[in-house]
Amino acid sequence: MSYFGEDEEIIRDKKWDWKNFESTKDYPVSNNLLEWVIGQERALNECYLCLEEWVHKLKNLKEEKWYEAWKDPDKEKPNITKAAPPGPYLLLLGDPGTGKSLIGRALSVHLTDLYKKEDIQLQDVVCWQNNIIPSEPKISCHPGGEGKKILLKQKLKEAKRQFLQQLGIKFIIYMMVIVASIFMFAGFYYLWQEKVAWDINAMTVFGEPVQTVNNGDFSTYMIDKFVSIGTTTFLPAGMMLMFLILVTILGRFGIMGGSKGIGGAKSTNVPKLIVDNSKKAAPFLDATGHGSAQLFGSIAWDPLQTGGLGTPEHQRVTAGDVHRAHLGILYIDEIKNMSPDEAITLLTVLEDGQLPITMRSRLSGAGGTAAMAVATEPVPCMDFLVGAGNFDSIGQVHPALMDRFYGYGKVVRMNNDMQNTVENRRKYVQFIAQEVSRFRLVPFTREACEEIVNEGRRRSNKKNSLSTKFRPMISMIKTAATLAMNEGLKQVEKRHVVEAIEHHCKTIQKQILEHQMSERGELLEISPEGAKLGQIYGVAVVKDSYSGEMTGNVLTVKGFLEKRDKRHDKSLRGYYKVTGVAKEGQEQFIADSVAKVRSVILQKYGVDIAQEFFTHIDFAQAY
Repeated sequence: MSYFGEDEEIIRDKKWDWKNFESTKDYPVSNNLLEWVIGQERALNECYLCLEEWVHKLKNLKEEKWYEAWKDPDKEKPNITKAAPPGPYLLLLGDPGTGKSLIGRALSVHLTDLYKKEDIQLQDVVCWQNNIIPSEPKISCHPGGEGKKILLKQKLKEAKRQFLQQLGIKFIIYMMVIVASIFMFAGFYYLWQEKVAWDINAMTVFGEPVQTVNNGDFSTYMIDKFVSIGTTTFLPAGMMLMFLILVTILGRFGIMGGSKGIGGAKSTNVPKLIVDNSKKAAPFLDATGHGSAQLFGSIAWDPLQTGGLGTPEHQRVTAGDVHRAHLGILYIDEIKNMSPDEAITLLTVLEDGQLPITMRSRLSGAGGTAAMAVATEPVPCMDFLVGAGNFDSIGQVHPALMDRFYGYGKVVRMNNDMQNTVENRRKYVQFIAQEVSRFRLVPFTREACEEIVNEGRRRSNKKNSLSTKFRPMISMIKTAATLAMNEGLKQVEKRHVVEAIEHHCKTIQKQILEHQMSERGELLEISPEGAKLGQIYGVAVVKDSYSGEMTGNVLTVKGFLEKRDKRHDKSLRGYYKVTGVAKEGQEQFIADSVAKVRSVILQKYGVDIAQEFFTHIDFAQAY
């Protein structure tokens, strides 16, 4: 039977001949991430079951019109704990490279399909200004895509208000300029009239000539007239012009009207869209390693906030991962590394399904700023939590958080291997074709695919099994393809894969072992032929915990026994020594092995080599 079978299979509407295919070229690679998950069928089935339970809970909330209660920012918000129970959640435990993060991303795709099927709409979250208590911005939720429409409507409304306001201001300015100009013109006109009166030496109201009254001093006459005329003409005009200059300067620096704050935001009543689900796809948020501010949201700090000249409170609100993952997937890898405070806050999210946004920072001594006094209304954050970690995470995850996984969700073990069957060998070909497509590599020949499958069999360390730790094998695929492309070939051949495995993609344990063997060189005492009394050869094996690959070296074990009666020295009675064991942490393992050998000899021959013999066991060449 052929290595990959002898039948033809319809793969995504394309016929694929497993018996005669020559390379992975034209293999129909799926765009659905769910089909990229290989060897984890049991874990996927558990995940699907949890998603069905999750959608059932959301359908109940829809029937109770829970979503509609969040549309009005001025109304009191409902409590989810009264409408729906917490959960479900998932904790994926397995070795690195088994596909935990890929499953998290794939679940968001499956969740989108379920939402479309059950007509469940994603939610946009909008933050509004609170006119009564500015430090407590209001929150509203709307169907996905409606948030941008509301924002556009409010911006148009605000733009209309500002346009009318600016139009009114400009009208007043122009009127003031016109009035000031009239006053200025009137002042200069009256001064000209006074000069004409001086030139013709006109009579005053008392019947005396002007020049006679002022003793012929024209300067004094014009100054007196300028003061008397200026108080009713030039002075009002100057005051108007100074006011216009002041208004222009203040407007130039943004103090009048919408002043700019953080991020160029303007002092405006327009709400802020803090969660956008207009793409209509279930959100996937990878919150691995994120701090409190990123995870749970925070309030931005503005240096002008305390003077009321900066960005308004509702414009400084920033949603966290738990809010942006509302009705979607919140993925946290290495969940055991969460701090106790973050774990407790996450418990609030899981239990209540909502969390206010307030200022959070690693700098606990940020003290006393106005930003710390800002806290929004509760913001919805019903997340489908997918935690991940290695098997040692079981005892290191926060106990209360672990209790939620056991009580409301599922703890799923990831497979490290799968059966070496024709079907699973075909999945290896699918895996190779996926990576070729993802990294834009040249296709692999049939023989190259077989060599990759054989490497997966070797790394499984089990009979009739294939490894599901695919991430370490990606390096081999990329390296082999690079070697082929460097030679100008259009396909990756078997020799390229072998070269990549044996020379370029070695584990660090194997590299260290080869280096030590080359350093010792001629000191090796390994003889491939014959036998020697009191000496055996053993294989020392080192396993790479990441890739699963084992590396070994042949070492010599020597034994020497002599009957104690032949020795007159009483100090050697019961002498029993093991030497050559230098690796820290392995002493107990070696001691247990020697104790078993002693017990077997005692049972079979009735001789205790630790008491009746001078015994020395040496692990020669140990390091």
